[in-house]
Amino acid sequence: MEQWPESLEILRFLLGQLEPKSIKDVAHEVQAPEISTRNRLAKLETQGAVVAVRATASIGPGKHVLCTHYEITQYGRDCAVARTHDAIRATRMCVNSVFALASAMNLSL
Repeated sequence: MEQWPESLEILRFLLGQLEPKSIKDVAHEVQAPEISTRNRLAKLETQGAVVAVRATASIGPGKHVLCTHYEITQYGRDCAVARTHDAIRATRMCVNSVFALASAMNLSL
């Protein structure tokens, strides 16, 4: 599984979503350019961490387009959760205060 922080951010975002999200929504949420997000999603799809589905999106009153939306797979969920737990474990070994631990856990979740 790819371990780039950007890919993990995408997986973490999709982990909390109940419905598929468009590239634009994912890019906005992870604060990355759409082209970079599209490339990351394509890599994650080839690895089986996300799945692309075609869905209708509204771009205005009476205007609908067919576009690609992404949702996380069970494999992607497992990877996101495993990486989060690894980050928390590593952080716990390096922090020397409760406040630093809370801050680190908040950033890694």
